[in-house]
Amino acid sequence: MRAAPGFTLLLLLLAACGEKKKAAPVDFVAYGDCRHQPQVHRKVARAIAASGANLFLVTGDLCDGPDEEASWVEFRDIVKDVRSKGPYYCSFGDHDSGEKNLFMKELGMAKPYFDKVEGDYHVFILDSRDKFRDAAQIEWLRKTATASKSKHKFAIFHHPPFMVDKDRGREADVIRPNIHPVLTELKFCAAFCGHQHAFYSTLRDGVRYVVTAGGGAPLWKIDPSLGGPGDLSRRFHHFVGLKVNGPKIDAHVIDEDGVEAEDLAFTLCDHSR
Repeated sequence: MRAAPGFTLLLLLLAACGEKKKAAPVDFVAYGDCRHQPQVHRKVARAIAASGANLFLVTGDLCDGPDEEASWVEFRDIVKDVRSKGPYYCSFGDHDSGEKNLFMKELGMAKPYFDKVEGDYHVFILDSRDKFRDAAQIEWLRKTATASKSKHKFAIFHHPPFMVDKDRGREADVIRPNIHPVLTELKFCAAFCGHQHAFYSTLRDGVRYVVTAGGGAPLWKIDPSLGGPGDLSRRFHHFVGLKVNGPKIDAHVIDEDGVEAEDLAFTLCDHSR
């Protein structure tokens, strides 16, 4: 028995309504905290590889066994398609250190902090493991960023100066006075951080902080009431896709299936003002 045409049309419309629309292509991506659940990281990495991005800024905590070659073999397999598409710059997380120093070997790092210029972006990969008490690193950051001619300056480091987690927020209180005034003074567009296993974005004194720590690690509870006016947050696995739009960069928060959470979209920076 054949279905009536009207019924068939209704089924098609219902199916279309249930489809998830994939996010539009982006120019570069930020994400991090991928360890502990490789099956989730694999889904996130697959969506990132399909995003159109050709630059990847990573906030640390890549695998569970930083001294175990098997952990890096698994990590390498998960991100091979992503890394084939462009530079993959990563900051040290608090679970990346090991006696064998495999993290730096895997990523080809000569130092735990460094900078790279990619087109209009000046990217500063920083080491926040000592909460920026390292005077030499701060001196290098000031000198190098002051001399920069790039339109956009981005910092990438693991521990965020602003958090919406009441249990771990004290960590942000420690790091904030050591790095936030420096980034503000040096007129950084944005800082990409990890550690707080969720998404959070806040604009403070002209610097846009983006906590993107949903790459596969177990998610933390967050309390949005701890943020400020205009802040955005959500507890889910994700990455942040960035799209250049003339003088500004638009940010799109995308889930592990490659679907954008449209209510979390924001402007990373705008140089038309």
